[in-house]
Amino acid sequence: MERDNIYLAFDIDGTIYDAGNILEEAFGEGIESYIKEKPHLTLKKPSREEITVTLGLPLKEIFLLLFPDSDEFTRNELAAICTENLVRMIRDKKGTLIDDVFETIVDLSFGNYKMLVASNGVRAYVEAILETYDLKKYFSEPFIYPEGDILNKSGVIEHYISELDDLKQIIMIGDRYTDLEAAVENNIPFIGCAFGHAGVDEIAGEKYIVHSFGEIPGIIRKITEVSVN
Repeated sequence: MERDNIYLAFDIDGTIYDAGNILEEAFGEGIESYIKEKPHLTLKKPSREEITVTLGLPLKEIFLLLFPDSDEFTRNELAAICTENLVRMIRDKKGTLIDDVFETIVDLSFGNYKMLVASNGVRAYVEAILETYDLKKYFSEPFIYPEGDILNKSGVIEHYISELDDLKQIIMIGDRYTDLEAAVENNIPFIGCAFGHAGVDEIAGEKYIVHSFGEIPGIIRKITEVSVN
């Protein structure tokens, strides 16, 4: 199989980038500023643990889980403010790029693999990461996100499959059950990242598991060799 026809669909949160150390601050500041503007609202500031467990979900689902008693308008306003804070912090390099990401992405690009963004994160958040760490140029267009009639990561992968005329194989790479679900629902191989936000529990038992980003190319070769044979 020609590598030019192999696409690698990467999750972002916990796979390429770790926002865990800035999430509480970004969301906390956003919520506090919102409360000051609208003091009649009673909102509880979520803990870092409550925020982290929602990573990998679409933005609307995150804020529904964090603020289940708030109306949709309030949740959307909070999401916009908190995302703006998070994007600012990312561009200030306050988060953490996962070890070996840059070198491995460059090596994969030299190997003629094509890389795609497959994230439930909103466009502004994901592109802030890719642009800040000079990764965007290594990813192929189109950049598809859960927007409009594309509801989640499974829909993102489905859309890539329907739009990429030269696609022969696509491999999903991520750390959460949403990544595994996207692979299963679209009948594509999955590489589970045990170093991500969820650890190994959500992807336990899968055939291909890596414990560092640098292990990914070796697993890709195993998958593609199986496909050829």
